[in-house]
Amino acid sequence: MPVSLKRNRQARRIIMRVDPKTDGVKLTLPWYASEAEALGFLQSQTAWLLRRLDRLPERIPFAPGQTIPILGEDHIIEHHPEARRGVWLNEGRVCVSGDADHLARRLGDWLKKEAKQRLSELALEKAAVLGVKIGRVTVRDTTSRWGSCAHDGSLNFSWRMILAPGFVFDFIVAHEVAHIIERNHGPQFHALVQTLTPHEEQAEAWLNAYGQRLHRIG
Repeated sequence: MPVSLKRNRQARRIIMRVDPKTDGVKLTLPWYASEAEALGFLQSQTAWLLRRLDRLPERIPFAPGQTIPILGEDHIIEHHPEARRGVWLNEGRVCVSGDADHLARRLGDWLKKEAKQRLSELALEKAAVLGVKIGRVTVRDTTSRWGSCAHDGSLNFSWRMILAPGFVFDFIVAHEVAHIIERNHGPQFHALVQTLTPHEEQAEAWLNAYGQRLHRIG
């Protein structure tokens, strides 16, 4: 299985995480740890790692006939090779035109564009409630967090939020906008989040239970 190694000067010990995108493992090393030490730690944890890999949800490729969620609603992927409309939604279907070889890329690009537009619009709405300004909004394919807020108010989100239910989407945006004012996760931060969304507990529970599935799509 693929193994990636990354050093982090703030790490106090070797940290191992399963990578749901590659069915592999990511090892974070303190600056003083050797690669041999890290791989030895990995070998000692083989049984745990295999159990975690066995519990990973099934992969769902971007392919005709597969079902993917868009804002939590299931859509069947349909290929329309003769059409010239790009990607569009139609009564529980997500339709993709063009060559079959480009279907996965085209659908992925459309989902990222849709995610960025919706996330940006919602972030602006929630920032207005708090009377703050946001910076640049970007989307990436992150695995360790669903969103982040920079000191200049720039927001970064996982594009996979477009796959999650609407109440999760709403909570993640509220969470990051609230960080523009409160940089921690203390009581005042949670009070701000709750002024922006009623879904904090429900969304966190959903992400803990089902969030890993989002990384197995596409």
